[in-house]
Amino acid sequence: MKKFLIPIIVLSTFTACKKETTAKEAQLESLIKNKDVAGLQKYKERQKFKLDSINQVMANIDTKLISLGATPAASGVVSIQKLELTNFVQHFDIQGNVTTDEDVMVQPNFSGLLSLYVKKGQNVSQGQVIGRVADGGLNDQHKQALIQVSAANAQLQQIKANANLAKIAYEKQAALWNQKIGSEFQYLQAKTNYEAIQSQIAAAQNQVSATQKAADAIKANLAKTSIVAPFSGVIDEVVTQNGQVVSPGSNIVKLISLGTMRIQANVPENYLAKIRVGTPVKVFLPTINQNISSRIRLVGNYIDPANRTFKIEIPVSSYGGIVKPNLLAQVSIESYVNPNAIQIPQNYVYDDAAYKSYVFVATNINGNEAVAKKVYVNLGEKSSNMVEVTSGLNVGDQLITDGSKNLTNGQKVKLAQ
Repeated sequence: MKKFLIPIIVLSTFTACKKETTAKEAQLESLIKNKDVAGLQKYKERQKFKLDSINQVMANIDTKLISLGATPAASGVVSIQKLELTNFVQHFDIQGNVTTDEDVMVQPNFSGLLSLYVKKGQNVSQGQVIGRVADGGLNDQHKQALIQVSAANAQLQQIKANANLAKIAYEKQAALWNQKIGSEFQYLQAKTNYEAIQSQIAAAQNQVSATQKAADAIKANLAKTSIVAPFSGVIDEVVTQNGQVVSPGSNIVKLISLGTMRIQANVPENYLAKIRVGTPVKVFLPTINQNISSRIRLVGNYIDPANRTFKIEIPVSSYGGIVKPNLLAQVSIESYVNPNAIQIPQNYVYDDAAYKSYVFVATNINGNEAVAKKVYVNLGEKSSNMVEVTSGLNVGDQLITDGSKNLTNGQKVKLAQ
């Protein structure tokens, strides 16, 4: 029985490994087929963990071989990434709120019974009459005042016509009197009539002006009975219905503009030096699943002592009315940009006992074999899972990525295909 035990165990182990490999391949194919991004990322992390564990074992074996005087072959499978200059962008996220520059309660300027011409959700134009207040007889008074203006004008025109006749008579008598023709009485009488009618013209003109002012005053009051939209927008709320008595100060409708909206947000004061007018931002509105690119329009000059923040404003389009006031907004703000940076994933940067940062790069590459070299680096800004390297690495270096966790300096490695 012992003669068959080993082959059976080997065969069983081989069969089990083969089944495990087949199961993993099937799982990977399923994740790819279903486009399961989160599942693929978890699958990759599990494989990386196994790879790091294997590399740790291989490194320990290499160390033992070297101590025994042997030259170990390349061990440990790693992936590499060629370093290039790229655009490094650091950003931070805050929450904001959509609002509008024009959001008002429309109120009447006259007391009386209301007639409303609009309904909730209706679009209106600037200057459009959206309702009226009963004028209480003002319209009739205005018509009567216009009749009085017309009568005063007619009287003025008649007096002016008489004045022309008086002028002609006066000029004729003056010419005759200068020639010593006619009597002095006729001359003086024509002169008196002419001067008198000039006074009548002045009085008639004052009467026309007075009646016109009275008519204009009534017209101005009559205009107050019309309730007009101060700007173009949409009726967001109807506060007072038809038939109710209103007075100045009463809220009739709430009117909001959906042209250019804005997002208000509070930014922690430690970002004050990095935020300025024109700074690019990315806005995401989760409620409507909308992404918007914009720039900061206003940076507040006041730090709120309660929460140590300052305000910013970001203009956004209404997208045809889809974006509405009071929507929550997730705002991502660029706080640092380096267009020519060497940046690497943070999870491939390690710290030694002295808290000095280092990475591994592949050197002496020969086919699919290389030598891992430990390189100390100085780091700059961080963003998401990337970090800026300010010194220690150069363009063209081959950064060891997957499989770098448990490497040792000078260890021979195999490059993943």
